[in-house]
Amino acid sequence: MASEGGSAGSVWSSLGLALLGTSCCALPITLVALGAGGAVASLASNAPWLIALSKYKAWTFALTAAVQGYAWWRLRRAENCGIDDARRLRWQRRILIGSTALLLLSLLAAYAALPLAAALGA
Repeated sequence: MASEGGSAGSVWSSLGLALLGTSCCALPITLVALGAGGAVASLASNAPWLIALSKYKAWTFALTAAVQGYAWWRLRRAENCGIDDARRLRWQRRILIGSTALLLLSLLAAYAALPLAAALGA
């Protein structure tokens, strides 16, 4: 029973951290690229903690990646233990795939978008 709650908790933690990484680093870059600089200014004034968090984006993404890895490990361990609730494990796997994709897109936007745009001459 303990592994069931542990895998669910780690899956939800990884999703939360992936959303946090997106909101602090990838969302402002995407909004500016789409021409919504005013929305970024409004976001910065209404949530100043995002600016402080974006200064430590390497730590944010490292923590998120570590929790993602732990969540995948816990989910794989729960699947191998023969837990009967296959439906729950399927949903946890789907959520984890989504949060991993979100993390990868956030990393792309935070670290590769500007160099890629400069290389393409945009």
